[in-house]
Amino acid sequence: MVFPHKCYYCTANGFNSTDESDRRVVTRHPNLPGYPGPADITFYGLEKQGMPRERKMKNDIEWN
Repeated sequence: MVFPHKCYYCTANGFNSTDESDRRVVTRHPNLPGYPGPADITFYGLEKQGMPRERKMKNDIEWN
């Protein structure tokens, strides 16, 4: 699994596993998404970290 090596919400960094990253978000930043997507990044003003989930997806279906 791909995980961020630094916290999206503060200056903590150096995570070596998903568990370390998850523990930081759950204990220090409750009620914030641990794996923010494009909408979360925009809404909270976060810095992208190159994770695949941060990319905006193309709309394959056009709604009329």
